[in-house]
Amino acid sequence: MTRKYSSSITNSVTNFILAVALLASPRLSFANNVTNSTSTSPYNDINSPDWPTTGEWLALSRSLSTFAVLYGPFFPSDYDDQCFDEEMLDPTDPLQVAVAGEGICMQYPSCRYEFCQTEIQQDNLPAYVLMAKTEDDISKGVRFANFHKIPVTVKSSGHSLSGASTRANSLLIWLAKFPVDNRIRTGYVDSCGVASSAQDVIGVNAGQNFKSIAEAVGDSYHFVSSSEWSVSAAGGFVQGGGISYTSRQYGLGVDNVVDFRVVLPNGSLVIADRCTNRDLFWALRGGGGGTFGIVTHMNYKLHPATPIVRYQFNLGQYSNNDTIVSAFLKYWTETAPNLESRWGGRFTWFGLDLFFTGAQVGAQMTFLNDFSSWLRGIPDAPSGFLNRTTVYTSWSKVLPDLSEASGQEYVPETSFSRLIPASYATNNMLQTYQLMESLAFSRSMGYSNFLLGRNINLVRGNETSVNPAMRRSLFLITGNQNAHNKLIAVLPNNVTGVSKNHVGPLEPNWRESIWGEHYDKLLQIKNMIDPTKVFTCYQSVGYAGDEVDITTLESRLFTDVTLSGVSIVTGTKAITMISAVTMYLVYASW
Repeated sequence: MTRKYSSSITNSVTNFILAVALLASPRLSFANNVTNSTSTSPYNDINSPDWPTTGEWLALSRSLSTFAVLYGPFFPSDYDDQCFDEEMLDPTDPLQVAVAGEGICMQYPSCRYEFCQTEIQQDNLPAYVLMAKTEDDISKGVRFANFHKIPVTVKSSGHSLSGASTRANSLLIWLAKFPVDNRIRTGYVDSCGVASSAQDVIGVNAGQNFKSIAEAVGDSYHFVSSSEWSVSAAGGFVQGGGISYTSRQYGLGVDNVVDFRVVLPNGSLVIADRCTNRDLFWALRGGGGGTFGIVTHMNYKLHPATPIVRYQFNLGQYSNNDTIVSAFLKYWTETAPNLESRWGGRFTWFGLDLFFTGAQVGAQMTFLNDFSSWLRGIPDAPSGFLNRTTVYTSWSKVLPDLSEASGQEYVPETSFSRLIPASYATNNMLQTYQLMESLAFSRSMGYSNFLLGRNINLVRGNETSVNPAMRRSLFLITGNQNAHNKLIAVLPNNVTGVSKNHVGPLEPNWRESIWGEHYDKLLQIKNMIDPTKVFTCYQSVGYAGDEVDITTLESRLFTDVTLSGVSIVTGTKAITMISAVTMYLVYASW
């Protein structure tokens, strides 16, 4: 069992309990935490002779601030004990999961295992978790790990689909309980000192989620966010790109960062913006979280307040009527390229969930009236269609409704995505429609596919480190393995790519898929800032550990089940089940 301490007790009591826990835990008991690898690791693991001694862990704990806590050691059984205790935790509530289990609970439980694969059954829990309360806590943890050659992972809310916020034998820096900022500043200027670039901003600390920002901002401003308000703003969302339902008007999350404060791999604290540490600023805006440093604070743009019109349409009982589905997809692929920037949102083969930044009359004039006319024009139009228009005073009022959608379920094992270039969608409209129709009829398309383009694409491709393909795209399509195979056959990596925030652990050639031509520059920055790769996680720049993708998973399962004495039929069956899972993301509210 892992040692459990209250985050509110004093360090003296915490340190005493930690000392007892460490003395009672022989190194050999950590065997289940060791990552299966045939290569020589540059890191120490808990069975290494150079692993920190009891006294060294105790010294780290004593050096932390009053309310910081060092948790551990962790064993595989701890996950079930801490993360599936229904009396203590609702595992379907992402706000609860983010702050539960001494930092080890994942939003997607399969990510407790290596590559988020339940079939592999290789434990991927950290050795220790440092719940940081100050920047100095983070610096001390990073320096400790650097000195002892321990990999560092970083977790805010734990929403990574590829399990990037955990790793076996790592020291995990947990930020979910880091203090919030929420200071709103008007006319803020970065270190460049150019008055004309002054911007209203909100201060966002490490681990701070969008719920906190929404409550601080209220109806006074608009801000770019994820659709789930439990997501940490300054973590993987922004550092992975940050697609929002209003990005077509206000840009990606990375386009809204004014500056970062960052703890580097050597433990030092720096500022990064357009004029200070420019390469780091570029890398942090799209290069992925937990890679170049730990962002402890960012100043994030606020935009003038605006009402939001949400329009939801669902084919309802006719979602399985191929004729009607086909007609709907044909209309959508012809109409979407011409929608103005105030429209954004998601879609699937049976419906729309769109958001308009402006008054209801504007929404009606720019799309809703036309869509209503199209619906009336369908021969023998069924009466079973479902549609609803909701007007909100601000984006802060939208987020609670999005977060309360029932039936939400991510499946990391089968999550794939692909960007559809705007040029392809407009110049090959028939082929785009037929591609979507094929995904719909095979039930391979995900439930949340994003409408992109407009102001996202006005930003130069090299302005941030997100895949340049993002700046040329109209759609982001999500789906299962079958969808991936169909999409990549038409749109390979030399044409487009994927979104870092919407790709699962089995993506083949993920370095090229996620970052395209930017990967080489990102790797150069990584090698310069973090030459010993103290920050490392799967699907991150500079990662050099074991890998698996959809093309190699079957052989990996064959090896694992054979070694464990289980019939190979089990492994084959697992592959079949993975390929047959239809949905990437389910929203029962549709």
